[in-house]
Amino acid sequence: MASGIERCMYCSESLGTAIDHHEPLNHAPRRVFDWYNHLLACAFCNTHAKGGAFPRDAAGNPLLVDPTADEPADHFRLSLTSGEYHCLTARGCASLDVFRLNRGTLRKGRLDAVGQCLDTLAKCAECLAKDDKDEVDQRIRRLGRQPFADVLQELRRIADRPSASVVLGNDAALVALRALYAPLTAKPVSIPKQARHEPNCRSWSVPASAGSG
Repeated sequence: MASGIERCMYCSESLGTAIDHHEPLNHAPRRVFDWYNHLLACAFCNTHAKGGAFPRDAAGNPLLVDPTADEPADHFRLSLTSGEYHCLTARGCASLDVFRLNRGTLRKGRLDAVGQCLDTLAKCAECLAKDDKDEVDQRIRRLGRQPFADVLQELRRIADRPSASVVLGNDAALVALRALYAPLTAKPVSIPKQARHEPNCRSWSVPASAGSG
């Protein structure tokens, strides 16, 4: 969930300027020195959005996606046409709500990142045709440094699908994407019957009879 260049591990937009205790110390004081409980986060996600929140299901299991242990694609789907995340699981919905991952600035930033990725990949296709490997490497490194690493991950995820050309609308970028990146695959999931995730819909609240899911 982080690009590896000191970005927030939750929103991927802002630089990580704070250390978040993923499981807050008021919930787990003994994890104060647990390395895997210390995550790089931005001030908004850490303080203004999450604060001391740490929702659990009826069985007491944590509902927030853990960037150090979980595969985000099992819990979210990113729409490349709207820049909005849709939740696939109760944990995904809880994480979207708590961190406000569909706030306006993030949606707009992801859409900008889609355009930037496609433009850069199209240029990479031109460089590949000229066998200019140095220029390709420079552009690939540039892609790796930009915020919203989740956008590039989603592009990789759909690259081998028959509909990829229609979704991306840029054949040159798709050629470079397939040539330069190994495809990503996610476990099969059942997408809930909801057209979109509404902020604070609380759809992640599970009844006691549901158990741990």
